[in-house]
Order: sequence, then C-alpha cells, then structure tokens
Amino acid sequence: PQPTIMPISIADRDLGVDIPNVPQGGANHLGDNLGANDIRRADDRITWLKNYAGVDYMVPDPNNPQARIVNPVLLNIPQGPPNANPRQAMQPCSILNHDHWRHLVVGITAMSNANKPSVSPIKVLSEKIVQIYRDVKPFARV
Repeated sequence: PQPTIMPISIADRDLGVDIPNVPQGGANHLGDNLGANDIRRADDRITWLKNYAGVDYMVPDPNNPQARIVNPVLLNIPQGPPNANPRQAMQPCSILNHDHWRHLVVGITAMSNANKPSVSPIKVLSEKIVQIYRDVKPFARV
C-alpha cells in the first residue's frame, strides 16, 4: 500500500523546489565528499519531505531491520517531463542533484493532489492554520 502523502500547496511546492542547488562539481550522492553546504542542503530537503509531504527519506530495510534505505516511494516517482522517453531508465534518487530534486518535488506534489481529489484548498489552508496555532500555542501568554 502507498503511504498517504499530505496535500501540498503550490507555495509549499515552490519552497521545496527553491532549496538551493549544489554547485557544479559538488557531491553527487550522500556520502561522497560532502561539504557543510551539501549536508545543510540535504538536511533542508529531507526536512521538507517530512514536514510538507509527510514522507520519510530513509526507511527501515525490510530485508535487514538494522539498515535503512531510500524510501521506495521516492524511487518510483517519475522524473522529467511527462512526454519524456518512457523507455529511459529511472535515475537513482539523489536529493543533492537539483534536477532530480525538482522532479521529485513536482512528482510528490502531483501524487499528493491525485490522492486527495476531494480535499478543497480551503480545507488544506484551514488545517495549516490550525497546525500553526498548535505550534505557537506553547509560546503564547495565557
């Protein structure tokens, strides 16, 4: 079964896509000569996935409970324009590659909207506002 992906607004999608790019010659995957900026960028993108889409980047490996793997949901998101060559092999999910990341955000946003056809934008906004109030309430003076 597919996990439930939370509805994602256009503003949230744009926020995710705008997480800065890796400079040319930068790391191509987590673990390969990462600099502080790469680690921060990866952390920001993983946080966006969790906070806005409700999707974990790494999940327990079903074959080895002590290991973690990239979430298979992320690996199955189509990359590139819809008219792209359908026979082209899927590229590995690399959150530090800006093209992969952009397609991942757009794909997750499309999935979130496809999974929630009955959710109105007002309901999504209302739920976001309620969450903001819940987050701020501990700091409010009573």
